[in-house]
Amino acid sequence: MKIMKIKIQSRTIHDKNLKDIARKIDSNKVQKLKIKNGIYFESLTAVRKILTDNRLNVWRAIRDKKPESITQLSEILGRGFRSVYRDVVLLKDLGLIRLTEGPGRRGNVQKLESLYDELALAVA
Repeated sequence: MKIMKIKIQSRTIHDKNLKDIARKIDSNKVQKLKIKNGIYFESLTAVRKILTDNRLNVWRAIRDKKPESITQLSEILGRGFRSVYRDVVLLKDLGLIRLTEGPGRRGNVQKLESLYDELALAVA
């Protein structure tokens, strides 16, 4: 099961962690660098602004229903194509889903795939 960690962490702690990684790389003290997977936000308010109920429903529908296209996804959700498309692009930019072009009934379509089975919220 693949889990995406959504973390609430102050900007200072996040920047410090990045600087520590950069120092280790610069000093060649790292044989193998393990980058922790996750999305970082500064507050729960910021998380809620990005991961709205509608966007989480889009992600769940992609994960569970495996629609063949964004058009089919908008039909499943009972929402307009444009608003669903905007949510899909944001979820793709966050790294939660993947879009690949493939053949459809009326030409090429954007195939949708969830990259994670679960989202986990953590406060650091």
